[in-house]
Amino acid sequence: MEKNKKISMSISVLIFLAVVAFLVFITINKEENPATLQNMEAEQKNMQITQQVEGVKITILQEGNGETAKPGNTVAMNYTGRLADGAVFDSNVDSKFSHVEPFIFTIGAGEVIRGWDIGVAGMKEGEKRILEINPDYAYGSAGAGGVIPPNATITFEVELLQIKK
Repeated sequence: MEKNKKISMSISVLIFLAVVAFLVFITINKEENPATLQNMEAEQKNMQITQQVEGVKITILQEGNGETAKPGNTVAMNYTGRLADGAVFDSNVDSKFSHVEPFIFTIGAGEVIRGWDIGVAGMKEGEKRILEINPDYAYGSAGAGGVIPPNATITFEVELLQIKK
């Protein structure tokens, strides 16, 4: 009889411990970890939207909130151009280049490389993008000015400052 009581007591203790462990597990999984939630919110804010339009890979870094640029609009832009190795070949925001003022052109008028016409159309004022432009939409087999080699994929970080009227 004494042996049966010990077995019964052991089983009761095991069941009790199993129930406690289960409740602890459920409680831990139900609680929301504030640090994890903050990280998720930060990741969502920093998510970048990437799309391919013809020969231009467009990554939106910061959405704008102004008017939307379309072909025929004259726009004022800030930009920095880089080669595939990251070397900056031109910029209007870096004082080491002589033209530190907004770059102005008309979308679709043939004033810039085709990749710019494609990549800037649809931007909103205040928007920042990265345009990764394949050679056929940039300077092709000719390259440019001894600075951009033939058949180079080039990248521009651009910001639409204003749509001029």
